[in-house]
Amino acid sequence: MRYIIAFLISLVAFFVLDYFDINNILMIGLMFIIILIIILAPPILYTTLLQTDEDKLERFLLKNKKNPHFYIIYALANELDEEVNDITEALLHKYKQASRQATYSVVRALYFKNLQEAKVHVNQIKPLKYKLYYQSIILIEEDDLDGAEILIEQMKTNWMRYALLAEIEQKRNHLSNARNYAHQARSKSRGLQRYILHKTYEREFGF
Repeated sequence: MRYIIAFLISLVAFFVLDYFDINNILMIGLMFIIILIIILAPPILYTTLLQTDEDKLERFLLKNKKNPHFYIIYALANELDEEVNDITEALLHKYKQASRQATYSVVRALYFKNLQEAKVHVNQIKPLKYKLYYQSIILIEEDDLDGAEILIEQMKTNWMRYALLAEIEQKRNHLSNARNYAHQARSKSRGLQRYILHKTYEREFGF
């Protein structure tokens, strides 16, 4: 389908170029690059951002084991402790941007239940929704459930809210509510995040 779309876009693009008598090499080159992106990019973008089939997501992650950005997702989801640590070290060594470093450090710290380490880095995370998400996890792990709920009220991303509420209900031993929130979190998630939630809830709730 994407090739048909690219072909149709090509026809329209070249019609426009011909109609307006555009023969500037830069404009033609830009048009070619846009068409190439349309042909090549969607499969990866769709899989990482929109795919909901967990088996296809797993095959994608295993196929891309050599890419640390993808394999870290597989390692986290499947609780591969050594791989999580090694891949995080590789990412920290490769990317020096403060916000990225903070995110990698916080994810690893929370995975290994090192709350003090997570608290050192969490405020350096730039995207607000991720900062609030990880701050909420820290509060939940510290049993400050009321404080976590205050942060959750500020979140607009549905899967994040439901995932955190599932954690809170688990802490309160309200397992039926936790399962319901977990179901909602998974149903609202897409792409690689869907895979992590699926594997997590498969272990915790059996679905």
